[in-house]
Amino acid sequence: MKQATPTALILTITFMLLTFGITAHAQDLTLKQAAEVADRSDSVSENSAHLDNKETPLSTMLALRKAYRADDLEQAATYLDLRYLTNDTANIPAEELLRKLVIVWSRNHILDLSTLSDEPEGHSDDGLPGYRDLIGTFKLKSGPMPIYIQRIPDKTGNKVWKISNSSVDQIPALWKELGYHPLAESLSNYLPSFELFNMENWQFVSFLIILTAAWYITALIRWALLRFATLSNTYKETIQRFIKIPLRMFLYFILVQWAISFLGLSLSARVWIESGTLSYLASIFLFPGIIGLGFSIYTQKTNKNKHSVAIFKPLVFTFKIVTIVIIALNWLQDAGFDITTVLTGLGIGSLAVALAAQKTLENVFGAFTLFIARPIQLGDFCEFGDISGTVEEIGLRSTRIRKLNRSVVHIPNSVFASNNLTNYAEIDRRHYKRELRLRLDSSPDQIRVLLIALRKLILSHPKTLDAESRVRFEKIERDAFLIVMNAYVGTKSIVEFKAVEEDLNLRALEIVIENGIELAIPEQHLFLSRHKPKSSDFSAAAKASIDNLSEHNQLPFPNFQEDEIAEFINTLPYPPEGAPKIK
Repeated sequence: MKQATPTALILTITFMLLTFGITAHAQDLTLKQAAEVADRSDSVSENSAHLDNKETPLSTMLALRKAYRADDLEQAATYLDLRYLTNDTANIPAEELLRKLVIVWSRNHILDLSTLSDEPEGHSDDGLPGYRDLIGTFKLKSGPMPIYIQRIPDKTGNKVWKISNSSVDQIPALWKELGYHPLAESLSNYLPSFELFNMENWQFVSFLIILTAAWYITALIRWALLRFATLSNTYKETIQRFIKIPLRMFLYFILVQWAISFLGLSLSARVWIESGTLSYLASIFLFPGIIGLGFSIYTQKTNKNKHSVAIFKPLVFTFKIVTIVIIALNWLQDAGFDITTVLTGLGIGSLAVALAAQKTLENVFGAFTLFIARPIQLGDFCEFGDISGTVEEIGLRSTRIRKLNRSVVHIPNSVFASNNLTNYAEIDRRHYKRELRLRLDSSPDQIRVLLIALRKLILSHPKTLDAESRVRFEKIERDAFLIVMNAYVGTKSIVEFKAVEEDLNLRALEIVIENGIELAIPEQHLFLSRHKPKSSDFSAAAKASIDNLSEHNQLPFPNFQEDEIAEFINTLPYPPEGAPKIK
């Protein structure tokens, strides 16, 4: 029990981290919603030609965005209403105020240009004064803080729309609560000015550092866990395989996700994290890894059932694929996509794939048939048509057989499961059958003596079984008398059977020779002289032996007596005298 402690502890830590990693994130905006907002804003921007020389809330925000993206902060700052600001705010450069407002806004909102009015009077149905429209609201500890755009007179007396001075006056308070840490500001000023993937310069550099540091930290954790796993001999190699990739990659993505949360990313970038992208990536490594871990533990517990292990291998692979698909569907749902539409598309796509991959599916169902019927297992020697060999693997598509000449044949499961199959591994005993063709000049008494001796041989051999053992004079053919020896050898091994078969053949041959009987061969005699009659000595000896047995009522025809059979069983020395003894 103590040896299993490291394994159990590692698994416990894994599931604790799993619970932490898949904890749901609070989302203000889904990935799909963010993409839709961006598309609507781009569409509005592309169709804004009618706003030229027209002062509206929309035209002001478009001009502000264009100037900021062109890094013209001086021009962009002209769209701030800097009148009547408090002294603390007035002492801050307008460009700095705009930069901080944009940063704080990007961390909490995505500007939807389609919600802004393209009329000079702004929205008339929002419950606000006619000269003021609402852009958005920040949630602060002290309560909500709205950001307005308002219509004010310019130096020429015309009416223009600008970010209201009351909102501008709140920028320092917004920055204090929602802005960057001073260290981040210092790093931003030190680095070249750029923006990638909706991340500012210091955020992108920090992101690369996090990716690199997390990789080496998880490598160190992996090393420690691998050392810890060696303390247990129970499933040691299985646990080590699980630690090397699945657990390490899971820890990597979870650690990256945790570290990125401190970067203060913009909402456009953060929406990828809040939709659980990194958590689901971690799960894609962990859950299939857990499935593989369970399968490996199962295989070690069921070494005796090789067939189950072989057929579960493709099933486990299928289960992993299904798990990954489910994880992907959950991510799509968290990202804001309609999962019903996705499933409908998958259904139609699956039908098309099923029609296109009909043969492949037949092979998959063939694999299931092999699992249910279990006609073969790994390591079985079988014969399929004209193919004979050892089963090495049962996959989803095909079964791999290594032939006696060491070449490999892959047979589709659909074919393998639907045709005749001979599995020699399921033989419980080996069949010995030999036909002896005797010359026609053998006398009946010689044949009787031979039958008695061969029956004794079959009954007395320690490797033959009593079931179906017989030696019979079955046929009188045109050129020979046919005697058939039939017995079962108590072994499954073909190697051992061949040794016993050889011994029986040699002993039978000795008996034939001892009785002066010759085996018939296909031949044709042409006598040019008087044929020399065959010596009658063997025939006379055979007749005397038969007469003696008949006189004492001991002729073993059609069979030996039960007490005689009991005397014969296992009386022959095997291996024969002079051969090494089998241990």
